[in-house]
Amino acid sequence: MALRNTFVRPFYLSLLHANFRRPDRADGSGIRQAIVNAANTISDEQIERLLIEREWRGRLCAAWFIGLSKRTRFVNLIGKLLLASEMVYSGQGYCVALGLVGGEHCAGLLRSYLNAYLPLNGRVYNQNWAIGALAHIEAVPAPEFLDQTLWRHGDYFMDPQNGIEEFSRIISYLYQNHMIHDAS
Repeated sequence: MALRNTFVRPFYLSLLHANFRRPDRADGSGIRQAIVNAANTISDEQIERLLIEREWRGRLCAAWFIGLSKRTRFVNLIGKLLLASEMVYSGQGYCVALGLVGGEHCAGLLRSYLNAYLPLNGRVYNQNWAIGALAHIEAVPAPEFLDQTLWRHGDYFMDPQNGIEEFSRIISYLYQNHMIHDAS
């Protein structure tokens, strides 16, 4: 319970949909710095405990903390959890984690996810987050995932370009507000 009170309850609503960027949450309470501090202070063991619980709030927070602190040791587990798509909302965090950690392996995991979940076929999960994270890692949108027919199911349509642009806005916000830093 202490783990959840320290690293989940104060953050999950702000991390969900990257809500910490909303004007009504615009750091009046220091949420940006609190998120960064949490990402830097949570232990690997605590992250692992949050990820193995079958509960989306803890998994969402753990994944964001992994990405913000670039903890590569969790990449395989995050990829496995993303591909399983067991819980609503947690996939957003998995995509953020893979996008922020970056590199060829993370790009491959995001590609595996998109290959499994496109075309939509009624499965509207985290495809927009995944295409955005992949475009961030590769610095260009992956052309094989931009075919509009992949993103349509009946009358429902997702726009991959929106996912790419939104993910880019999130990353820009993180840099502008010193929530992440270049390694160089």
